[in-house]
Amino acid sequence: MTKVSKRISVFDIFPESNRDQNGNNPSRSGEEGVVEGCATLPVDEAGVIISTDNEQRNQNVFSCESLCNSEEKLSLCSLHHASRILVAISIIVSIVAISLSILLLVQYFYQPAVQRACPDYLESCVPTLNCSLIDGANPCPPSRQPSNRTLVSEYRNPVLLLTGHSLLQVYSAHASRYYTVCHQGWKTSHGWTVCRELGFNSNTVLSSPVSLNATDAACLQSFAVLNKTPGSPSNLETFLSPVETCPAQEGVSLQCTDCGRSASESQRIVGGSPSAWGHWPWVASLRWDGRHVCGGSIISSQWVMSAAHCFVLSNFLTVGRWKVHVGSTSLIPSTSVSIRSIYYNGFYNPETNDFDVALIKTSQPMAFSETLRPVCLPRTHQEFQATGNCWISGWGHVSEGGQLSPVLREAKVHLISNSICNQTSHYPGMISERMLCAGYLDGKVDSCQGDSGGPLVCQEGGLWWQVGIVSWGEGCGRPNRPGVYTNLTVLLDWVYHRLQNDNEIP
Repeated sequence: MTKVSKRISVFDIFPESNRDQNGNNPSRSGEEGVVEGCATLPVDEAGVIISTDNEQRNQNVFSCESLCNSEEKLSLCSLHHASRILVAISIIVSIVAISLSILLLVQYFYQPAVQRACPDYLESCVPTLNCSLIDGANPCPPSRQPSNRTLVSEYRNPVLLLTGHSLLQVYSAHASRYYTVCHQGWKTSHGWTVCRELGFNSNTVLSSPVSLNATDAACLQSFAVLNKTPGSPSNLETFLSPVETCPAQEGVSLQCTDCGRSASESQRIVGGSPSAWGHWPWVASLRWDGRHVCGGSIISSQWVMSAAHCFVLSNFLTVGRWKVHVGSTSLIPSTSVSIRSIYYNGFYNPETNDFDVALIKTSQPMAFSETLRPVCLPRTHQEFQATGNCWISGWGHVSEGGQLSPVLREAKVHLISNSICNQTSHYPGMISERMLCAGYLDGKVDSCQGDSGGPLVCQEGGLWWQVGIVSWGEGCGRPNRPGVYTNLTVLLDWVYHRLQNDNEIP
């Protein structure tokens, strides 16, 4: 059962007709009263109706005035004046009602061109196609299959940050290999260049030397130092000179954002408890027309990560109807940010929930604070312990079939290997390489509807790293049916490639 909120109900926007039980317009009664009040005038009725002569009209007015000067007719004339006022009011009310009806009809039936969520391979198929015209459908011609261009044979991330040490490697297209960058000669300006190539443009670039002695063997195959060329490099590869080994056996540890730091250290979430203020400052509430639908996680000042099914399954593809709410643990309206673009993985499969990842770009950068900051993206080849310090958080249902939680809830979970989760007693053969399971085999603690798109994070080296994205599961908190999450480590290339290809880098 996919963990996503139900479709939002549609409200009737048409006001009830302002008529009586017989189908007559009440304003007409006042008009009839005017006719009855003048029926006793000693004039020809047809002449009153068709005459356009000023003298005839003056005579009619004089007659009415004479009638009103008569004491015995005073009550009748008072009714005449009151009826005229009622007629004027009814006309004004009718005009306002008609104007509002026209406005509502135009708003309901007229749908201007709007930007819609796009599969990530859109620009590779039809560069000039407006995504608003496709409703999320595959725009590629039949002769070309969609591709997210993140497969090994098609795309090489220009930069890798390896393991929990964030060891920097740079890809050389000329040599067709990655080089571990030595710390000797490293400058802050080099860090800015690397982060821009990754798709970030943060003012906070943290770098430091890291020992290569305890590094994975995959990081010790090729090394390069930076040339002593003056100025800031526009392409880091041109500044690399291959070497046999790094001087002092030190590489570069790099972070492009001040990520993964919580303001407080201490569960929606089935079996969880309310979260402390600032405990998960990267968690976001994604709201469609003001209603919470899914969770998300802040990964930079202008990018939020979520699940593809939040947008595709219910056809919630109109970008302008979404808002990102951040910096609060409550579902009560809080700081909101409008959205510029939504991208979901082009290989997302609604039937299996494979490749269930999406990226959201906000219209304006978010100002970071103690209660608003990004989570760290996992590093290539980074591994997390099954019984490590891993948590889920969100505003989803507190029980299967229940209601949304009004406050952010959190729960600690264990990572479960795919070999176990794919067993017959759990999810037989349903867990792909792009998925991972977390929770407990005896149930009770789990994510649920409304938590979709939210982060699964694990702590390592004093920082919080996003390991997964809430994706799906059978029920909530059931025994032998743990929650299933998008395996973010496997889809890192897609994430960075999407950031790098956006026209305006955050």
